[in-house]
Amino acid sequence: MKNVILIIGEAIRYNPPFFSYILREYEQVFGVIDDIKFINENDKNLPFLIEKMLGKYDYITIFATKVAYAIAGKILSTLTLDTLELKDCGTLAPSAAKFAVKDSFLLDIKGCLVNVLKADPLQKLPQILQDPLNEGEGFYLFDTDYASAKARLESLALSYKISFIISEYSSFLLFVRASEQKFGALDKFLDSVSKYYANSFIAPKNFISHAVEKLREIGAKITFAESCTAGLLAAKFGEIAGVSDIFDGSVVSYANEIKRAWLDVSDEVLQDYGAVSEQCVAGMLGGALESSGANFALAISGIAGPGGGSDEKPVGTVFIGAKELGGRQIIGKFHLNGDRNYIREEAANIAVCLLLKLRSDLFLN
Repeated sequence: MKNVILIIGEAIRYNPPFFSYILREYEQVFGVIDDIKFINENDKNLPFLIEKMLGKYDYITIFATKVAYAIAGKILSTLTLDTLELKDCGTLAPSAAKFAVKDSFLLDIKGCLVNVLKADPLQKLPQILQDPLNEGEGFYLFDTDYASAKARLESLALSYKISFIISEYSSFLLFVRASEQKFGALDKFLDSVSKYYANSFIAPKNFISHAVEKLREIGAKITFAESCTAGLLAAKFGEIAGVSDIFDGSVVSYANEIKRAWLDVSDEVLQDYGAVSEQCVAGMLGGALESSGANFALAISGIAGPGGGSDEKPVGTVFIGAKELGGRQIIGKFHLNGDRNYIREEAANIAVCLLLKLRSDLFLN
């Protein structure tokens, strides 16, 4: 069952914050995006594109600017030999629409479900009316070898008639998405995997939400001290609803002066070892716990690039640590590849994984 997003309007395509909002809302409904297409509302090929898509996809979700929303309604009415009518909710939609709410309507065209939504930047998106069949489930395997996991999952998938994809999501995480074949048993497959990988299996779509929930369960709080990630780690946690239960605040310590003044990293450490060092990250962890009163701290300091590297510490060198108040700590040196932002993303993901590793008895049971 294939799904596609059709964006009609350049005002959406070239608005990254708004487009990201659309993708997040869509993924809440579908879980995975099979395809995305863009077209200008003035493109004369728009009717032909929509008609062609009807024969290719099972679910078409159209996000259109105000002008394009009306155009899409007219095109769909023409394709179905229908007329537009004003629904009780105040939305102008084809008379044959299955459902309609304000600024959103759903049509069934020969088995293809088409949802058209008016998408205005700076406004809340209307309701997505699609109700897709369960196309599968996603999960993570923590600190698990790719080759051995793939072999084990292939064996289980054969037994339960399951298809799956496996991806190296992060240095410590594999992401797996599994779906049923005909007569498959997805629930039994997931149950077998979760039991076999009892200390590695993470079910939520967002693995950070797993960490947040575990912290909430034990009544613990977390804080961060970030340098090269510049608050990205805090932002990732901030995406989780209810995170204020476990997160009061953190420090972005880009400059050495801030590491010294706000986190009490000593001059000796900064002069002898530098900001990108195990010793500096250890100081950042201790300072973050001291200033916040949190139970756990994560710290990151590195060289994200494209400049700033050296023979000793090339671009992509990142020190990342996790520490429990009054307990143990883990600090690792990592050599990450990619552009600046991919390095920052991976550094933040690794930091969360080190938290899981630090107290696997709490986070992975």
